[in-house]
Amino acid sequence: MQAFRTVVKASQPAFTIGFEDKLLSIGSCFSEHIGRKFSEHKFDIVINPFGQQYNPLSISKGILRLLNPVDFEAKDLVLHEGLYHSMEHHGSFSRATGEETVSLINTEMKRAAVQLEQAGVLFLTFGSAHVFRYKESGEVVSNCHKIPGNRFERELLSVQEITDCLQNTLEQLWVKLPLVKVVLTVSPVRYFAFGHYENSINKSHLFTAIHQLQRQFPQLYYFPAYEMVIDDLRDYRFYKEDMLHPNSQAIDYVWKNLTEVMLSAKAQQLVKEVTAVTHAVKHRPRNPTGAAHQKFLQQTLNQIADLKSEYGLAFDEEETIIRSFLNG
Repeated sequence: MQAFRTVVKASQPAFTIGFEDKLLSIGSCFSEHIGRKFSEHKFDIVINPFGQQYNPLSISKGILRLLNPVDFEAKDLVLHEGLYHSMEHHGSFSRATGEETVSLINTEMKRAAVQLEQAGVLFLTFGSAHVFRYKESGEVVSNCHKIPGNRFERELLSVQEITDCLQNTLEQLWVKLPLVKVVLTVSPVRYFAFGHYENSINKSHLFTAIHQLQRQFPQLYYFPAYEMVIDDLRDYRFYKEDMLHPNSQAIDYVWKNLTEVMLSAKAQQLVKEVTAVTHAVKHRPRNPTGAAHQKFLQQTLNQIADLKSEYGLAFDEEETIIRSFLNG
């Protein structure tokens, strides 16, 4: 322990992640933040194909959907306040017509199903053991879409319910895709909608279920993102204005720790090279048309060309930005 700080260190997994690996991330908003970090550094990742999902039942249902994809139809949707919603998806998929909604849903589902079939690593981030059951269908939903609360029943999943559900899902996953690695995390976002005590009970159910699953499946890897934010950083300066969601500094800290234990040595070096390129693109000089900066831009383009040629990384956006500043 360091003075005035408890340092949380992640254990070393039995595998490493390289740029050649296809990744899939499913879960809460925190899973989206870490997924974007992978994406920003040019890893091949699909992030939250159902939108943000918080409870283990919805996440499990999503995985099973991807293992055996069946198209959604307009009849599967709910019309509320002029938008068609899927109760298995985040509101970002909702559109003014059923056709638009199912088209977007099915396109993303098929893309994610292909990614999962080829995936090296699947990240699952659980946010809450609380679920909402839609009375009309009796199903647990991923999102309530601001439909009146009296049309739902709120439940707290038991540890056994979580464990049984995830055990079944993981077994089906590994029957079909025995080589995929699974990383579990718990979101550090605290859910105070039902009170502080309820938040503690909620998170404890998730942790206990994960512990039981690790005893059944030793190959599961738990990454302590929750502990890094709650126990290590442990300061409101690492939170957004709502004092519940980690800010960019906290996310960067978790990302740094993740790269140190989960990425291969080669991938860690490549991350540094990619970061150098992305930082170069963001640089805004006093004299953008000067010879020094023009030379700098051309050197950056050459770096990109080398990374594309050797590793097949995509820098379309960065190249467009650079060329817009490059004379001639």
